[in-house]
Amino acid sequence: MIVTLGVEDELQVVDAHTGALVPFDIAQARKALPDGYGAIASEIHKCTVELQTPVCAGPDEIAASLSVLRGFARKQAASEGQSVLAAGLHPFSTWQSQSVYEEGYPTYAWLLREYGEVARSALSFGLHVHLGLPDAKLRMPVMNALRSTLPEVLALSANSPFHEARDTGLASFRHSVLGRYPRMGIPDVWPDEETYSDHIARLRRLGSIATHQGMWDDLRLHHRYGTLEVRICDAVTSLERIWLIVSLLQCEAVTLTEEAARGSLPEPEPGVWIEENKWRARRYGLGASLVDWRRDEAIPAPQRYERWLARLLPAAKTLGLWPQIEFAVAKALSEGAEAEQQRRWHGESRSFESVVKTLVDATAEPWNGPPGIGGMQLDTSASIPSDSIVYE
Repeated sequence: MIVTLGVEDELQVVDAHTGALVPFDIAQARKALPDGYGAIASEIHKCTVELQTPVCAGPDEIAASLSVLRGFARKQAASEGQSVLAAGLHPFSTWQSQSVYEEGYPTYAWLLREYGEVARSALSFGLHVHLGLPDAKLRMPVMNALRSTLPEVLALSANSPFHEARDTGLASFRHSVLGRYPRMGIPDVWPDEETYSDHIARLRRLGSIATHQGMWDDLRLHHRYGTLEVRICDAVTSLERIWLIVSLLQCEAVTLTEEAARGSLPEPEPGVWIEENKWRARRYGLGASLVDWRRDEAIPAPQRYERWLARLLPAAKTLGLWPQIEFAVAKALSEGAEAEQQRRWHGESRSFESVVKTLVDATAEPWNGPPGIGGMQLDTSASIPSDSIVYE
């Protein structure tokens, strides 16, 4: 059972001296990126650079690819007196001071016309994981079931405690910023892919979304690529933590696909159940107790992930991710969410500028492999065909 992977990594570009967000020269970076490494894209705010991996077979390749892409972005930014970092929100810069792409960018121009200040103020940065399933007929049943694991994934990625130089009290305030958009959040349960696609076509026909757009839920069936795209994650600083998130999602997708093929998938959970756990993950990160609704009990994070790992054990062994994935979960629970790391850094320095500098340094850490194994290196001597890139 093969579930392919791709990742979009949205980085912040900051002035190397002040730490404030600044525009990045996307056009020059695209010209400079060698063939075969993946791709670099813009977002609506000019201070964002999005790194896109090639299609990968496993999380080792994802982490190694991102290590190379982040190094390239770091080099390009340094040539302009800038730095890059990964976090869900910038600790102190405000959206009002950020320039956006509009002229010459019809997609962004449409968003700005349609959503106005909502689009301008949604200054946030995420990590999107694409899962390519081997059987298109199983995509919607798997998506309906995969919804239930979104809070656990968010808790692992929670990395946005500060907003405009204030501590929000949340581990992931990014969702409070993004939630201003319509068609966001935990997706509905869809009876089949045709119904899902018909709804998107209807939204386009009625003018609710542009002709090339889909919905922006925390998990969606991508309207062009056919992948299941997990969009709930904050941008993650550590490549080791990204490896863990991607590993868990790949194992879960393999497990669900096998269950779907056997006709043994569990009944999809109601959205209100998942939204409650999403809130807990947003508020407390890895300190959250998530509700097991079928047992009617709140489960502390260590026990929750222990149960999840037990479920994923066969897939993890098949994919060659055991016991590394177990070590990585234990390390993540010991360290806590990256939001708490940001708070510790701020507590030591009492400076948001210092937090930015530490985030820059942490984002620059190379890939050395997950806990328990040696590092994996991306073989950049062989060019990856351009048609294997997942994204535009």
